[in-house]
Formats: sequence, structure tokens, C-alpha cells
Amino acid sequence: MKEKLYLVDFDGTITKKDTLSYISKKFYSKEMDVWKEKKRAGTFKVKDWLILFEKIFKTPKEKYDEVLDILEIDESFIEFSKNNDIIIVSGGFVYNIEKILTRYNLDNIKIYGNKLEFLENDRIKITMGNYNEECGKCGVCKTSILKKYKKEYKKIIFIGDGVTDVCVSQYSDLVYAKKGSYLEKQLISKKVHYIPFEKFEEIKE
Repeated sequence: MKEKLYLVDFDGTITKKDTLSYISKKFYSKEMDVWKEKKRAGTFKVKDWLILFEKIFKTPKEKYDEVLDILEIDESFIEFSKNNDIIIVSGGFVYNIEKILTRYNLDNIKIYGNKLEFLENDRIKITMGNYNEECGKCGVCKTSILKKYKKEYKKIIFIGDGVTDVCVSQYSDLVYAKKGSYLEKQLISKKVHYIPFEKFEEIKE
């Protein structure tokens, strides 16, 4: 077996801003405000937002890409990715991830995420990746991905910040949570051991 694997969230963890939230707020702020309130109340699943996002989407691909082109990553992730086994597990879109990482010449990292296809008339199609029917909360079940790689690695370390990271964190051998993030607050409330961080250069395990 290999020694260790890092499963890494993308939006808000590798990127400085959550890409899906940023795009949603820019183009669909009214719907995003409603979603945020339901998210705080614990009554809105990430899967539901993906379904709604597909339904309300009416944005030219060029405009969508312009937003992606200004979003930045934590540049210390570049060196971190060169020295470790990494898989990106995201509740966002593979399209977004690949487009952003390509700007940083990081196009050789394995990615699990939701598929985004651009159709005619500025519409889109979303296909959820690794969806878990039994749970149904997220488009991508990060926990099922972790369990898959448990067979190959002695230790799996998770790095994240958001809603879709809470479940998988409880099955990881070690967790790094972004300081001040939703994930950190949840781990504190659930009394799950974790290490806080701000930049990838701080991750030494």
C-alpha cells in the first residue's frame, strides 16, 4: 500500500473564493440570497442548489469564463501539489476546476466533481458525479471516494472548508480545516479533531 493521500476540496480551499458561490452571486444574487438563508437553517441540500442552478442558468459561456479567469488559487498549493499524492474532490464543477488550474499549469491532478456542459441558447446541463442515492445531500459524495482509496493508502488526509466537507472529515485519518470556515465550526461542534490552516504551505503532515 502507498503511504498517504491528500483528498482536497477545491472551492474556498484551493481557491481564494468559492467559485460556484461567486458565480451564483454575480449572476443570480436573488436566488443565492434565498439559498443562503435555507443553508443557515439547514433546510437546503447542495444537490438542490445544483438542480436550481441548472434551471435558472441563462448566461453566455463567454461571460461565465470571464469570471473564472479572475479567480485565484492559493499559490502555495502549486508547490504542495508537486510533492504529494493529491486528488481533488469537489462539490463544484470539473469544468471550473480544470479551467482555473490550467492557468497555473496544474493539469495533471485527478479530479472528482460535477460535470457541467454548455448547451445552446446559454443553457447548461449538470451531471452529478459520485452521487449517493442513500444520502442525497451532495452532487458528489466525498465519503464514498475516500472509502474507495482506503484500499490503496495507509493514511488519507482531508483538506477542506465547506458544507460538502463535513461528512468526509469524520472518516479521514486527519483533517485540515480552513480557519474560520463552515467546516471548522462544524468540527468544533461535533468535537472532531482537526488542524486549522490558512495556506497550503502550513500543511506539513
